Amino acid sequence: MDQTSLEAIRQTGNGLRDEVNARLEQLLPDSMRQPTHLHQAMRHAMFGGGKRIRPVLCVLVAEASGGKNRPLALEAGCAIEMVHTASLILDDLPSMDDATLRRGQPTTHMRFGEATAILAAIGLLNRAFSVVAEYPTNNPDLQVKILEVLSHAIGSDGMIAGQEIDLHQRAAYSEAAPIENLNWLKTGVLFVASAHIGAICGELGPERVDAVKQFAKHVGIAFQTADDLVDQTSTPQTAGKNVHQDDGIPTLVTLCGRRAARQTCQDHLHQADDALQRSGVNPRGLQGLVQAIFASRL
Repeated sequence: MDQTSLEAIRQTGNGLRDEVNARLEQLLPDSMRQPTHLHQAMRHAMFGGGKRIRPVLCVLVAEASGGKNRPLALEAGCAIEMVHTASLILDDLPSMDDATLRRGQPTTHMRFGEATAILAAIGLLNRAFSVVAEYPTNNPDLQVKILEVLSHAIGSDGMIAGQEIDLHQRAAYSEAAPIENLNWLKTGVLFVASAHIGAICGELGPERVDAVKQFAKHVGIAFQTADDLVDQTSTPQTAGKNVHQDDGIPTLVTLCGRRAARQTCQDHLHQADDALQRSGVNPRGLQGLVQAIFASRL
């Protein structure tokens, strides 16, 4: 893909991110709505930055599938971003990762206190499901499928499981395979849910949906490994968050070294592109998104 084409795709991605932010602004409670402390905390976490990768992925898959139900994909993408932001609030808590910096600003519990941070996360999770459920559509079956995918992805077999394993089992790992499975649970499942929901909105058949999910799975695992590289090689000013959080615990970087971890990322990205080609959707926007995500990470 030449530089001109890549820049055009990057601008499209920026436009989608702006569209997501504008819709999120409408969907979240106003900061002056009572209780103001809670709603300010929710908005602090949501609008403190963020690339909006997951909602952009959701919308791009719907567009790549022919553009059916794109407004629903945007709404669902915003719900996914609320879930993702809620997970970041919880991850940062002293009882979890004990982080003080997120997206270049104080974490939610540092600014608003632990109790309100927890309530803000719960508020975002609940708002996410109501956003999808309340959306006016003539095809409620799609809404049910979206809610099923999202609830399963973040449940005790998905993202929540990843955080539990990260806290209480990771330290015993000495091989790459369980680390990659953990990366799948922590990050990959929500990437897959985003793409899967976009494919549902695009009304793709089962085989094409599966290929889209495989694409997103490999991108998600690569993303978490790249994030572990950032943790070891970046600074708080550059990363916008605390770094060296993984010191003393096993990751692909600490177990295998930086070069091998980068190669693992590249291998997953090659597999992602193969799956994308099998899906039969228009690959251009999704390939551009992947290039934009990893351009500064590998």
